[in-house]
Amino acid sequence: MISQLTLRFPKKLIETLKNRAASEKTSVNALAERFLDVSLQAPAQDDDYIQLITNPDDTVRHLYRKIILGETFGRQAIRRAELRFLMETAHRSYRDASAGEYVRLPVLETLLKISFALLTWQADNGLPVDSHYIQRTFEFETESWQDESARFLRELSPAIDPGYAEILLRPLASGCFTLTDFPDEALARIFTPARLRQIFPLLMRTPDWSFEQRQDFIREMRPLLPDMNETFTADDLRFDIHIDGQRADVPSSAGYLVPCLYLVVTGSNFVMPHGWAHFAELYRLLKVYHTVPEAVRRLSEGYHVSLSQPGAVSKEAILGFDALRVSVPAEAFDRLVHLFIERVEAGPLSEALDVLRTLYGDL
Repeated sequence: MISQLTLRFPKKLIETLKNRAASEKTSVNALAERFLDVSLQAPAQDDDYIQLITNPDDTVRHLYRKIILGETFGRQAIRRAELRFLMETAHRSYRDASAGEYVRLPVLETLLKISFALLTWQADNGLPVDSHYIQRTFEFETESWQDESARFLRELSPAIDPGYAEILLRPLASGCFTLTDFPDEALARIFTPARLRQIFPLLMRTPDWSFEQRQDFIREMRPLLPDMNETFTADDLRFDIHIDGQRADVPSSAGYLVPCLYLVVTGSNFVMPHGWAHFAELYRLLKVYHTVPEAVRRLSEGYHVSLSQPGAVSKEAILGFDALRVSVPAEAFDRLVHLFIERVEAGPLSEALDVLRTLYGDL
């Protein structure tokens, strides 16, 4: 059946079609039909990316298998459209996060190193560089890109909130660096597997999954984490970090247990359990305080966790977990921060946390 459709074309194009049809001894309609059919069957430049953003849940699953599990099966590890999806999703994670939180500096540094490597490659290979945009975003004084980039990374403060991180990531996420301009070998040197693994937790903050959907995702990927416990005290405050994982005394035939972290805060007259979101935010806050305490806001209000430093409201530090407020003497608070960072950054617990970040997400 032939349907009627009226289309309007520029006069110049009509003349070109008539001339081409006459030279091929065919009708204008037949020629136009052939050209349209061929054009519609050929993939557009953004078709691959459109498919990824149309099915983001499937894309996240696919990228987890590629980046975290390394299941490439001999194919190209990461396509340009997938890299674009990763960078734009990482930017969205910072954009949508609570302004009062802090981001993990190593992750942001990795994203900036990727940006600066792309920038340097563009300049070295004679491609156009949006100098004004780059200089305005990073406050570069000159166009000596390598020197300015190195200086920027050296002077980067550990205390960075998501709002500033979002600004720094705009060139990478906005198309300032067109990945189609870069050869495969250059992209492979810049987007290394180690870098992609480090930024992957940002991807896991964005899926709008219910608790059940995330549980199903984890069961499908089946990461193996052992059962783990860590306990430490400061003054009368006790922190228990427990990871539900695969127990050595339970046979694998008993079924797969979804790994999950619990942070239990116990005081003299209360016991309060928290999950991954509180733990991850607390770690980022205390990590900054441990590194540069003077850079942390005297009254820091995050999404789940808050901190009033000693001297801000009272002589004691006040840690907040949602509506709960815990007063800790200044000396005991410093000891608590030191113990917390020491325990979670070393040994099997640190390795387990890296796995959990790829499942539950982290800034």
